[in-house]
Amino acid sequence: MNAPVRLEVSDAALVLRVRNQSREQSDAAFAILVERYQDYLRGMLHQLCRNRAQAEDLAQAAFFKAWRKLDTLRDPARFGAWLKQLAYREFLHDYRRHKLVLREASTETEPSAHVDPLPENLQVLLTQCSPIEAELLILSYAFEFTQTEIAAARGMSVGTVKSHLHRAKARISAWLENSQLAGATEE
Repeated sequence: MNAPVRLEVSDAALVLRVRNQSREQSDAAFAILVERYQDYLRGMLHQLCRNRAQAEDLAQAAFFKAWRKLDTLRDPARFGAWLKQLAYREFLHDYRRHKLVLREASTETEPSAHVDPLPENLQVLLTQCSPIEAELLILSYAFEFTQTEIAAARGMSVGTVKSHLHRAKARISAWLENSQLAGATEE
């Protein structure tokens, strides 16, 4: 007897099931979406916040928000991109709130929160960019956000995102060229 073949159900079909089926079927469809995206979201959020427990909390918050707001998703086939944006917004909200708490605490004592630094070579490259350029590079290359997704998540136009990314790449390229030239003249 052959093993049953598991058919891959598209995100769009699952979203429609969540919206249109009974509570039990809706829960089962959403559970598949969670299973499909949970590792990716946790990994993405862990890279951003450098804290596994915090990443787990943020992922849960993003899934909860997705469950509550699923009826606002215009294109069910874009569920994955929409979920990434929700998760990133959760990170930004938490980051801003945490930064505010740290800023208030730092007036009395040094903040005790420790964030693992980025690898030194990556830090050096990102220091060549403005903070917004560095953030957009990370979203684009590390988390594979499209320029449209970045624009939506950051409340920018796609053209502005493209400009920031272009300037960041130009700065890094110029710095690398200068570093190589300086290294060649030292030899």
